[in-house]
Amino acid sequence: MGIFDFFKKKDNRQENVSAPIQQQEMPVEEIVEEKVEEVVETVPKTVLETPVQPQPVEEKKVNELYEKIKIYSDYVVYSIALQLRGDFAPISAFENENGEVEGFAYMITDPTYGLSPQVVLSNMKEKFENELKEGKIKSYAILYHSQFNDDDNHALAVNPEDLKAITLSYHFNDSEEGNIALPYVFENENVTFKGFAEFSHEENNEIMNNQLVDGKDYFTNREEIKSPESTNEAGIIIKKSNVHSLANMWGGIFGFQNFQTQEKFSQYLMETMALYRVAEIAADEKAKFTEFKYVTFKTIISDDFNTIYPEVKTDFSLEFETKEIREWENVENNEAIVGGLGRDTFGLWFFPTDYVENKTQYQTQNKLNISISGIIFVLDLHESFDLPDGTKTDEEFTAYKPSQDLPDYGCIDFIGKVLDIQEAELLPDGSVKGFILKLRLITNSEVENFFTVDAFVSKENMRFAALSVGMQVAGAMQLQGKIVG
Repeated sequence: MGIFDFFKKKDNRQENVSAPIQQQEMPVEEIVEEKVEEVVETVPKTVLETPVQPQPVEEKKVNELYEKIKIYSDYVVYSIALQLRGDFAPISAFENENGEVEGFAYMITDPTYGLSPQVVLSNMKEKFENELKEGKIKSYAILYHSQFNDDDNHALAVNPEDLKAITLSYHFNDSEEGNIALPYVFENENVTFKGFAEFSHEENNEIMNNQLVDGKDYFTNREEIKSPESTNEAGIIIKKSNVHSLANMWGGIFGFQNFQTQEKFSQYLMETMALYRVAEIAADEKAKFTEFKYVTFKTIISDDFNTIYPEVKTDFSLEFETKEIREWENVENNEAIVGGLGRDTFGLWFFPTDYVENKTQYQTQNKLNISISGIIFVLDLHESFDLPDGTKTDEEFTAYKPSQDLPDYGCIDFIGKVLDIQEAELLPDGSVKGFILKLRLITNSEVENFFTVDAFVSKENMRFAALSVGMQVAGAMQLQGKIVG
C-alpha cells in the first residue's frame, strides 16, 4: 500500500509508467572500457634463424548481432537520456516493412492511473509478437531497466536496489531473438555505463555517441493509458485510480520532516496494526494506542484488507450529493476519494474514512449527511492581496480551491479564519503535538457554520509560532469525511 512513503515528488526510481518527454539533447556518459593488460612475449634474436615472414592482414569479422541491433541506437541513447532525468520507464521501437524504425510508448494522460512496468513489458511483447507473426513489422526492441549483473538475469528491476542495467530485448523476423544488456553503476550522483559485452569498444562507442535530434518526436506510435470509468444506475461516476497512498495523511499527523527522518513513527503504526491482530488483547488496552482526545487512528483488520489511517473527530456535518467516486484499485477498491456538492452549492472532494463499511451507500445513495474534518499539511499566515476586479481582501475573506499539488487526493488550498484553537497531543506519551483549529472556509452572512471544519495541524508543519483566534491563515489540507445520521 505504500502508507509509509514520505510526502514528496515521485522518487526517481518510481514504478509508474511515464510519458516520454520531448527530447532535449542530453549528455551521455562515455563508455568505460575495461583495461586488460597485454602480455607480450619477447623472443631472443639469437633464436630467430630466418627472417620473419609478413603475416596476411586478417579481415575484420562482421558482428551480425551488432549490425542488426545498431538500427535501434537512437532508442538506446534515448533510454539513457531518460534515466539521467530520473525516468526509468520502459520504451520500445520497431522496424516497419520498409526498414524505417519507429518508436512506441504508453502515454499517461491521467496522473491518477498508470500501468506497472510488468504490465507494460507484457503488453509491448504481446503487441509486437503478434505484429511480427502477421508480417506487419520486421523486428522490434524493448528497453527496460533490469537486474542484469554480468549474468543471464534479465528480470525487470522493481526495487531501486535492483537497478543494474538497461536490457534490450529483441526479436527479428529471421527468428533470432534474445536479450543483451547495458550495465551501469551508480557512483554518488553519477551513473557510469559499461557497454554491451557482445559488442566491441568501437561498436559500443558508435551506439553511445549517436546524437539525438533536438525536437524530433521519437515516439510517433503511442497508446494512451486511460483510467477505467463507468456510470452506475444511481448516476454516479465510478472512476478507478491506482497510484494513491496514505503517506500524505501521516505526514500531516507526525510532521513531514519527522515522518521522513524518524523511523519510530512508521514503526509505531506497524506495531499498532500488529497489536490489533491479537484477539486476546482487550479492546480498551488497544485503544490506548489509537484513541486520543481529538484524533482516532482508525485500524481495519480483516482477511482481505488491513490498514490504518487518522480520523479527526468533529461535530460538523452537511448535506452532500455524490457525483463521482474515484476508487483506488491498488488497495482492492477499499479506499476512495468522493466528490460532489455540499449544501447544493459548493464543490467538495474528501477521503471517506468509512468507505470499507459503507461502500454500498456511497455508490447507491446520492444524498448523504457527511461529517467533514481535515488534516493540515502546511499552515502559514495569510497575506492580504487584491482580487482580479481590484477589490482588496479583508479580514473576513475566506476561500478554497482544489490543491495545486495534490488535486486528486481530496486536498484543498485554503484561506480560512481561525474561530477556535485547542492544543492536541497524540500517541500514548503525548510526543506528537499540534492543534485542533476550527476554520471557517466559506463566509456566509446567513449561516454561521456554512462550511466550517475542525482540522488538526502538527506544530512541525506550521510556518509560524503564534496562533490566535480571529487570525487569517492559509495552507493546504486533506479533507476527510464519513456518513452520519
